[in-house]
Amino acid sequence: MLVVAFDGVKVTLSEERWGHIVFRHPELKGKIRLVLSVVSGPDEAYVDAPCAVHVLKRVGGVSDFLVVIYGVEGGGRGYIRTAYYTSSRRKARRYRLFRKLKIS
Repeated sequence: MLVVAFDGVKVTLSEERWGHIVFRHPELKGKIRLVLSVVSGPDEAYVDAPCAVHVLKRVGGVSDFLVVIYGVEGGGRGYIRTAYYTSSRRKARRYRLFRKLKIS
């Protein structure tokens, strides 16, 4: 599946990656549209040292945030690496040193 990210990058979610995400995080089973919507319309975005983009959206229910991480290849195409739920406390601890991106 293909989605245009908030920063204009075309991001792909392959069946292999979706299988990995659901295997590691079974609470996301059946929530592929939610994962793709986080990429296109996040509440917050950060970039890590290897230049992977972490997009977060506040969700209710299971946890506080849904995190989707995608990488960008040389041609400007992206691919989703993983997705998972996280708490506000864990988010604050993990992303305190990351560079925050502006959401337009």
